[in-house]
Amino acid sequence: MRKPAVLQDSKASASDPATLCSFDYEAIQTPTPALIHQAARFLYIKEGRGTITVDDVEYKIVPNTLVAITPWKITEITCVAETMRLIRIVYDFQYINSVLKGNYAMAEDSSELIQFLSMEPVVYLDSVQTEYIDRIAEQLKAELGVESTHSVAPTHPLSHLYITDKIIELMIVYRRYVTAIRGEQDHEKDMFAGESILSYLYAHSSEKLTLSSVAGAFFMSESNLSKRIAALTNSSFSKLLTSIRIEKTADYLIYTDLTLNEIADLVGFVDASHLSKHFVSHGNVSPNKYRKLYGKFKSKFDFTGKNVAFAATDYIYHNYATEKLSADQIASRFGISVHELNRQMLYYTGQNCEALLNAVRINHACELLISTDYYVIDVAFEVGYNNVKTFNMNFMKYKGMTPTEFRNRIMLQKQDGSVVQRRTAKKTT
Repeated sequence: MRKPAVLQDSKASASDPATLCSFDYEAIQTPTPALIHQAARFLYIKEGRGTITVDDVEYKIVPNTLVAITPWKITEITCVAETMRLIRIVYDFQYINSVLKGNYAMAEDSSELIQFLSMEPVVYLDSVQTEYIDRIAEQLKAELGVESTHSVAPTHPLSHLYITDKIIELMIVYRRYVTAIRGEQDHEKDMFAGESILSYLYAHSSEKLTLSSVAGAFFMSESNLSKRIAALTNSSFSKLLTSIRIEKTADYLIYTDLTLNEIADLVGFVDASHLSKHFVSHGNVSPNKYRKLYGKFKSKFDFTGKNVAFAATDYIYHNYATEKLSADQIASRFGISVHELNRQMLYYTGQNCEALLNAVRINHACELLISTDYYVIDVAFEVGYNNVKTFNMNFMKYKGMTPTEFRNRIMLQKQDGSVVQRRTAKKTT
């Protein structure tokens, strides 16, 4: 039985977590432990021979092998017959994914491309293909510098756009090379293969996942699921889920200005205190300090360049009280369809646009119900609903009780332990 896999860092660069892409060289002389890759990457093996497994499927390694690894894939170099010398290109998968899906006209092709990379991890290049990939690699090296030497590449205008274009070009030619060798039909047979356990946890981490619920989703017993996760990661179910939530937290800290409580709600932590405790334990730095060090909300990424899921989530939290706010209005703001908006938000936040909007409204309504004496109808209007019937229906859906029952049962306790008393002032209808 193989040893558990090692969880790798989630960022493209160790020196700057907000970096879109990094370029580096590597030499592998002996077999490696199994690695769980949180960040996507291409491994371009220029020299050497051996074998690599990707999610337990073994592939041979020969000169000019290109390997595509998407997030939460597990790889292991199982044999090194000749020293492998390779180029490693690590990139922000979530950002590239959002760019690909941002154009509705190519959304279907983009989804297929992402799925393709996940299902087809290895391609063997001929001489013409090798020359083309060499050229892309040299262009990225000139733009990025070499990560391990900490070399600083010259600053070029529109560098972020150029790098994005090169990564997408690499993904497209990769797909073309695989289908040129294997054929389209062979690939299509595997396109809808079952979701892996790690990918499932990543996609659903904002939900109240339990060992039992995930085991049920994969038709496994809880003990078998625990053993499977331990064998893959040397971690427990709860520790792995926390690691995934920490990774998503880091992205929200970098790309949005949401509060810690808002981020906690999005990624699956109980509250800001719960989030902070795990974040500090995981990285020895507080969330606020991490944001100050790496936050790019106002600087590196402009508004139009941010991941649409991040931007839409941020927009909802700042504008939830707008009465006519809807998925249609938000999708229009970002220049995409409602369908595409929901696909991106479901992938990252675990909720579609309307679900997140209602959840945010109901959470703020709870605060008003227990800290004021506003009439229920006034609370409904205050958080963006235009009628009390819709408000009551959504409140029951999210809290399992009516607004009045909630007000009578719940009191708000602040972080210092004190209880908030309701103000006596009422709004008038």
